[in-house]
Amino acid sequence: MDRSARAAGIAAAILRLARAAEAGERAAVQAAGFTPAQAAALRFAAKTRPDVATPGHLARVLGVRHATAVGIVNPLVDRGLIERRPHPFDRRQSVLALTPAGREAWARLERWSSGLEAALETLGPGELDAFEAAIAKVVAEQVRAGRLVVSAPCAGCVHFRPGAHPGSGRPHDCALIGRALGEAEAAMECPEHTPA
Repeated sequence: MDRSARAAGIAAAILRLARAAEAGERAAVQAAGFTPAQAAALRFAAKTRPDVATPGHLARVLGVRHATAVGIVNPLVDRGLIERRPHPFDRRQSVLALTPAGREAWARLERWSSGLEAALETLGPGELDAFEAAIAKVVAEQVRAGRLVVSAPCAGCVHFRPGAHPGSGRPHDCALIGRALGEAEAAMECPEHTPA
């Protein structure tokens, strides 16, 4: 079989896995009273560094227009799960944050599993390493093509300067935004992550 046919077969398998995971997620989040997009917004507010957890970045992560992202968030605000807070550095923007009730809702959703993790755990160490490297390469190509936004922690980002402020409570630096970061912030996801 030629490379093109193999690639098409693998792409079809990935799509089937994605559909199965999405169907399982849809059932789990609907049972909890959310849409999949609302669950994604809760995850975004829970996992994204507070200074970049803006509705605009949520729109980028979800691959939707800004107005659509606002439409996803508004019912969560109305339910008291997400709140809009003033942006810490830019008065023209707001950031999204979970309320205590939102943290509880996210904790319940986070326990849901698609079964993919268990399936991946059946791979041997070498297989898992090769699979991880191959998926990372495919994801990177999708990011470069502008088809995918990947949020990730600061480590490994071209803008991250670890230990730039030794002895400080905020020892790291993000060159993109020109701000010092604490350990907890640097461990959170950022939609502006650019692999080094």
